[in-house]
Amino acid sequence: MKKFLFMLGCLGLLFGLIACSSESSTDNGDTGGSGDDGGSGDPEEVELTMWLWPGMGLDEKIAEYQELNPHIKINVQEAEYSDHHTNLLTVLGAGSGAPDIAGVEQGHLQRFKEFPEQFHNLLDFGAADIKDDFLEWRWREASSPDGEFVFGVPTDVGPMAMAYRIDIFEEAGLPTDPDEVSAKLSTWEDYIAAGRQVKERTGSNMYNFIGDMFNATREQGELQYFDAEGNLIIEESELIRRAWDLSIESIDIHNNTPRGEAEWGAALAAGDFATVFLPPWMLQNIKNNAPDTAGLWNIALMPEGSGNWGGSLLTLPKQGEHPQEAYDFISWLMSPENQLDIFKTYGNFPSTPSIYDDPAVQNHADEFFNRDDLGAIFSEAAQLVDFVYRSPDTGTINTIMGDALTTVADGQATPEEAWDNAMQEVRRQISR
Repeated sequence: MKKFLFMLGCLGLLFGLIACSSESSTDNGDTGGSGDDGGSGDPEEVELTMWLWPGMGLDEKIAEYQELNPHIKINVQEAEYSDHHTNLLTVLGAGSGAPDIAGVEQGHLQRFKEFPEQFHNLLDFGAADIKDDFLEWRWREASSPDGEFVFGVPTDVGPMAMAYRIDIFEEAGLPTDPDEVSAKLSTWEDYIAAGRQVKERTGSNMYNFIGDMFNATREQGELQYFDAEGNLIIEESELIRRAWDLSIESIDIHNNTPRGEAEWGAALAAGDFATVFLPPWMLQNIKNNAPDTAGLWNIALMPEGSGNWGGSLLTLPKQGEHPQEAYDFISWLMSPENQLDIFKTYGNFPSTPSIYDDPAVQNHADEFFNRDDLGAIFSEAAQLVDFVYRSPDTGTINTIMGDALTTVADGQATPEEAWDNAMQEVRRQISR
């Protein structure tokens, strides 16, 4: 009987050791990968769907991430820019069909911010840990007004600077060194005065179209059409009134050639206007439209600071099946180190200021524009950008204001009539 009881005790001890060993093995076998590994020790294979539009410059990094994480497959689906955003709105409204990751461009962001319930809050996945990697104003764009909801990880930015024709400035008796140009044209009043000097001495206009002046000056302040609570403040906004008045004041030095029309390229090539307000990505437009002007351009800061034109977010729609894996990927993809690599390959200007001092950024050169430090000037511009509170109706009002300024440029209305007509149309279309 004693032997029997001893054997039972040994068996109990043996089974207990086996159970503890099995539990310990299970605890220590977690690789941090995605999902259940089925006991094989390898992470479960995960396929992420990613919606982008052509030319975003992410292909090589996407391939690199899959090499580093063989269990992750990233299925990229591209549609043209406008179609991409329309398709995303459609599937979100339908309740199915959205990808794990979706790019959203800055100009469309406010439409999607109206539906936070359709997106994951990236703070739930640890996005607070990467907040300080990004420009402060860019992170605020990616967030709700109270900062408690982060819609996406920022990609590149489009800080505005000013390209100018060296030969036209020289003929007009203006400085041609970029630092001296920035100092001479430090205010918009200085810019207008210099434009009249250019017009008088060379016959060229200072810039192409009145709407571009309005846009450039409008983008240099936070409170434009709406306040942070979404209240319409356009008629009380000192910024908007000043942008309007400066545009009207400068009408005699603009070429009345809207950007994007075929005539714009021809006028640019002919030297019909001496300056262009532009983000880094638009430098290529000058090269494409006026190839014979190589060596005649340089870049300086815009008067009174900068503004932003371009950039996007990588968001996680709630319909996606693998939000944690998707967040891990996009936070890696848009890290400062990877944004630097993307800049070196594609020229996308980074939203992560810690790499602005890197020689690859500071010494980015282009002989077309006579600069061996293009990155330095746009880095400075990026850090001068102010946060702008936007609304889903911001684009509508931009169109109304642009159309009103065009009626002045075309002689169809006086400035006072155009302003009153614009305010009436804004009140008609915007109900709050």
